[in-house]
Amino acid sequence: MKVLVTGGSGGIGSAIVTEFRSRGHEVYAPSRTELNLAEPIELQENNFDIVVNNAGINPLSPVSQITDDVVMTVNYTSPLQIIQQCLPHMTENRYGRVVNIGSIWVEQAKQNRAAYSASKSALDSLSRSITAEYAKYNILANTVSPGFIGTSLTYKNNSTEDLARIETTIPAGRLGIPVEIAKLVYFLTVENSYISGQNIIIDGGFSCVR
Repeated sequence: MKVLVTGGSGGIGSAIVTEFRSRGHEVYAPSRTELNLAEPIELQENNFDIVVNNAGINPLSPVSQITDDVVMTVNYTSPLQIIQQCLPHMTENRYGRVVNIGSIWVEQAKQNRAAYSASKSALDSLSRSITAEYAKYNILANTVSPGFIGTSLTYKNNSTEDLARIETTIPAGRLGIPVEIAKLVYFLTVENSYISGQNIIIDGGFSCVR
């Protein structure tokens, strides 16, 4: 199958790309230069069977200082445009799989995450709306919401002391690793035939004890 993965060079993204390629799938993982999510999206190809919207930004800012919509553009509007351009091919083939990478901050709140949480919540709503409109064409869409995963973005937004404290609040006792997200994404897109419209949280149990 032909797969589009955005943000394919990051920790989670590269793990997703590796998972698909290692299993023989054709993967297009455009660089930021090739596909700038801060600008209107126009795909050069749209005949993808699987779309994984993984790219995202998470600049920390309190509610009172949110001044523009770049977070919403990158995290929601551009993924929407990508999906819109791929839907005709999926509809014609009566097959399509979409996974939108969300966040545990879809379900919970944290200081300075207002713009990020709002954009990821919108992305999750999009997964459910696609299901409502396109599941009849065998196009399934889900959100995968990671908790604290050991990536550069996690280390950027949390101090060493913060992460040590966070690990004590995760029932699994550790941060997740990118390949764990990749394997879930692979299942939902290649092996799954009936799960759709769900927000699947993968966080080592963090959210269930908060």
